[in-house]
Amino acid sequence: MRLASWTLLDADPFAELRLLAAEDDRRAEKYVPRDEAPAEDLCPRLDALVSNSTVLETAAEHGLLIDEVAAAAQDVSDILAMTLRETTSPLSTVRQVTARAVVAAMLVSADQRWDAAGASVDGSAIDALLEVVLSALGEPGAALGIVSDVTRPVWLPFWRSAEWTASWRVRRRRSELSRQAAPPIGDILRYQTRGEGLRLHISEVLKAAPAPVVVLAHSLGGVACVDLLATEDHRDKVKALVTVGSQAPFLYELDALSSLSFGDALPSFFPQRWINVYDPRDPLAYVGAGVFGPDRVTDVAFNTRRPLLRAHSAYWDHAPFYKWLDKELFDAPRD
Repeated sequence: MRLASWTLLDADPFAELRLLAAEDDRRAEKYVPRDEAPAEDLCPRLDALVSNSTVLETAAEHGLLIDEVAAAAQDVSDILAMTLRETTSPLSTVRQVTARAVVAAMLVSADQRWDAAGASVDGSAIDALLEVVLSALGEPGAALGIVSDVTRPVWLPFWRSAEWTASWRVRRRRSELSRQAAPPIGDILRYQTRGEGLRLHISEVLKAAPAPVVVLAHSLGGVACVDLLATEDHRDKVKALVTVGSQAPFLYELDALSSLSFGDALPSFFPQRWINVYDPRDPLAYVGAGVFGPDRVTDVAFNTRRPLLRAHSAYWDHAPFYKWLDKELFDAPRD
């Protein structure tokens, strides 16, 4: 449920707020005036986020800017004031939904700034951001990233809202989404037709580097490194190849790998240590042992707790990945 919630919030950061308002309409309960309405409690707290040192420090630690915190807080405050001023939902529920909306809106702003790469955060980073925002909104220790039990009836329209939520984002950001999709597609097509220059550059870097060398490559870079090391003998330099979120196994099965025709084995001079890192939720990552053989490649899975394409860049902000990499490369026995 946690991942599904953040998948929809990634499409529309304000989805839960809108659904909470819709749930108020569905229940049609008579509004009873309170000493302080949720919006009256939360709007000043949202305004104060930009001066909360803990929030700003945590945001900066994960690559977010103060302007992104301020814009997210303002957008959420406006929605609260307009649609949830007379909500009958418990204040605790509104606080939790509000905190998730703020964090999701910050990440969307960061995505726009990072362009096609998107903000590089994993599930732990989102938990850290959510924890400090919840605390600033007066709800410390709340369940992280999950719609509370009180709002459980919201889940049904929440699931059914997937289509309109995605449609909302496409309508609102059609041009931007097209620009984001074009670079990776263009990179793949360009590499398939003019990849010699990239492979030549990698070869020159390897020749200039002192031995031993560990090649660490992401996505299409992993494809280029597999192609190079399958056609040139660099075993005197390269002791290990680590591909992360790579499409090399998939292209090989399509008979679209530049270096090898489908059915051909990796050459004997290909690095003996090839580690292929993937997240099961990363649609651009493929396992290799079943394609090239478990004796030629070792697949290692990481759960970054990010949905779909977000998982493709989340490796680089995932602390367990770096800890594993350090142990695998530097604590393992060497030749």
